[in-house]
Amino acid sequence: MKKSLLSLTFLALAFNYSNIQAQSLVDNTFMISRDLTNGTARFKAMGGVNTALGGDISSISGNPAGLGFYGQSDASISLNYLNNENKATYFGNSVNQTKGKLGLENIGVVIHYPTHNNTDFGWQNFNVGLSIDKQNNFNDNLKYLGTNNQNSIVHSYTDIMDEDAEFAGDFWNSYLVDKGAANSGRYFPTTLEADDKNQQMDLITTGYKYNTNVSFGANYGNKLYIGARFGFLSFNYDSKSTFLESGWTKTADEIKAENPTTDFAKPSNPAYQYTDITYDLTDINDLTLKGTGINAGLGIIYKPTWDWNIGVNITSPTWTEIQEDSNIETLVDYYKDPNTTTSLHPGYGSKNYGQSFDYAVISPWKSSIGLTKFFGGGLISAEAEYINYASIKYREIVANADLQFESETNYQIKNSFKGAFNLKIGGELLITDQFAVRAGFHYLGSPYKYDSQDDYIASLGFGYVITQSLYIDLAAMQYKQFNYGNSPYSFKTWNTPTPTADVTNTRTNVVLTLGAKF
Repeated sequence: MKKSLLSLTFLALAFNYSNIQAQSLVDNTFMISRDLTNGTARFKAMGGVNTALGGDISSISGNPAGLGFYGQSDASISLNYLNNENKATYFGNSVNQTKGKLGLENIGVVIHYPTHNNTDFGWQNFNVGLSIDKQNNFNDNLKYLGTNNQNSIVHSYTDIMDEDAEFAGDFWNSYLVDKGAANSGRYFPTTLEADDKNQQMDLITTGYKYNTNVSFGANYGNKLYIGARFGFLSFNYDSKSTFLESGWTKTADEIKAENPTTDFAKPSNPAYQYTDITYDLTDINDLTLKGTGINAGLGIIYKPTWDWNIGVNITSPTWTEIQEDSNIETLVDYYKDPNTTTSLHPGYGSKNYGQSFDYAVISPWKSSIGLTKFFGGGLISAEAEYINYASIKYREIVANADLQFESETNYQIKNSFKGAFNLKIGGELLITDQFAVRAGFHYLGSPYKYDSQDDYIASLGFGYVITQSLYIDLAAMQYKQFNYGNSPYSFKTWNTPTPTADVTNTRTNVVLTLGAKF
């Protein structure tokens, strides 16, 4: 059932929005593995640089060696406001949909343990950090509607019916399909294809990826800083997709022209009552992914001179166990004409083709190297990170594991993704002893093997030291504006254009950090 469900999900309406493309199990493994941002407003404002820069709560989830720079304890909380705006054009009709959400971005504490050794020799401190850090935010809302006079979602269902006898026997009861010699024995829609059909898609996604980190950092002679991190992942993703289509069914003569022996042309047959009437079809696809994982990391920062830092950070693969629950069904109501609100016949409801199954995803290794240059009144830092997304692994973790399906999925992953370099650069300028301004740029290389869809995040921010103990930081991040096509359904055999909405996504994130040193 697992394989047929994936086919149904692809051909019908189960396409969960993930910035660029329709989603499958392969895409889910990528979504589970990818991190976009982490840390406090200070480092976010500087493009997320942390490999060669320490002394911030961000070091707990970034390069743990940065904890060695702390000379006192620190605690902070970061709140974020994510705003997603989608403009979608579908058959000439434009719809703007905006979704904003306030949430927790980061909370952390660093406890400083000095050793009181000579400042030029020996271990200077051993610091411990604990943080909860949001690494991805899935809140979004995509909506579009328009009038389609070229095809129907029922076309995609007939493709599935030709391959899946269980689905064919179920959807046959909708009276929206027939089967005849005129189509070489294939199923065909009894919906009126070349007539106006009102269509609407509404897709809401929510969820998060949080990492709880326990990190240790130490300072040796104010030259060498080392650290280790242990991470515990919490993943939650929920997608609710609803597609609506309203149109007319064909007349008995129109169906008879395609199937001379059709039951739809026999007045004594119940199918005859479903000709030349209007229908409202609702497709529902709910998908929920929940999981937990574990990873670890090691980091080093070396200061060859007072004004230079060189950093290296390595993060192990994350083993994440996922429970996937889906609900896929179709509902149809019938009316005499579009102006009637009373159902003409009992409605149709399909079986629920969803299911629940467990699996594991092993994310890639992550390696980064960075440099930081300090100068009078400021700094500039840059880093490069490499992640080989083709090395993502899918694992069956249930009894009676389907090893062939596991192998096929991993082959698709390897054939879909590639290694990517992510580059970050950021700077900080002290305007006064209390006020600093920051800017940064985060470039994310395309993870797709046959696509060059690079991404970036541009950021600005400032920091203000309120007292010797209290501080506040603010960052605003603008994500690359995405222009892409989104199709509510697709075809395998029908010679008709796939309906596609042209979507422009604009994403902005604002993060506020409040902290205290003690």
